[in-house]
Amino acid sequence: MSFSSETKKELSEAKLNPPELGWAEAYGLLLFAKKFTPKEIYFRTESKDAANRFADIITSETGAIVEISKTLSARGNDSIKYRVAVVSENDCEKVFCECGHSVTDINLRINRANIGFEVCMGAFLRGAFLTCGNVSSPETEYRLEFCVRHKVLSEELCRFIEEAGESVIGRRITPKISVRRGNYIVYIKDSEDISDLLTMMGAGGASMTIMQVKILRNAENNRIRAINSQIANTDKTLSAAAKQVQAIEILRSDGRLGELSDELREAAEMRERYPLVSLKELCEHFDKPISKSGLNHRLNKLIELAGL
Repeated sequence: MSFSSETKKELSEAKLNPPELGWAEAYGLLLFAKKFTPKEIYFRTESKDAANRFADIITSETGAIVEISKTLSARGNDSIKYRVAVVSENDCEKVFCECGHSVTDINLRINRANIGFEVCMGAFLRGAFLTCGNVSSPETEYRLEFCVRHKVLSEELCRFIEEAGESVIGRRITPKISVRRGNYIVYIKDSEDISDLLTMMGAGGASMTIMQVKILRNAENNRIRAINSQIANTDKTLSAAAKQVQAIEILRSDGRLGELSDELREAAEMRERYPLVSLKELCEHFDKPISKSGLNHRLNKLIELAGL
């Protein structure tokens, strides 16, 4: 089962308490269904849980008779596609009008009267997500989206999500809109926004999964950065040491090593004896205490004298 299917299963088990949540969710299910007109109401899904939720809530909230039919997916992967429809045209017209919409409406808009209380905002969005939503597995990418049929409705959904974020969680969630195959895709790509929206809709488990994946990913990225930094520092140390050893060899071959001061000869002797250690470690091998900067100055002097 995909992460999106698991999320819809969790949402389909959400409690409808207080009772107002039932109508708010039913309205979300209806408004964002594949068809929501006075003559036809239906939606398609691969989620059996979402299909059953639609049938149960629409029946209990409106009294309409709802039918679920099954077909094999056209993609040829043996998955089942569910079509959930209000059977009677009379019921379609009755439900459409009960939601406060008119047959003369040019565009479908969100009727706020169906979402009476702040607590109903998450239920409405849950219904919308169950009919037209999808969320990617956080293992691959952070993305939650709603596939909306009409431009005006997609813009209204964006504004509603922004308002719901401010009202319910105290901060704005700002979706964006793109177009895909004639539909308007309202999408969110920020992991924290997705997590908060899922929690608002009633999918606390899915929200927690996203945050856990993010924490593990951040920890792994930090580990990789630390390793890369350590490798870079090691390469830098070895490159510097190799240049110092080369300078010492040049000075010896030119017969100038014995002419150097005691401090420079001692630094050259220690570097040749311990060619792979860092400056800090090399300082620890001197009988008399020497600082990193002091030793670095002596070694750079050897490089300068060798003409490197």
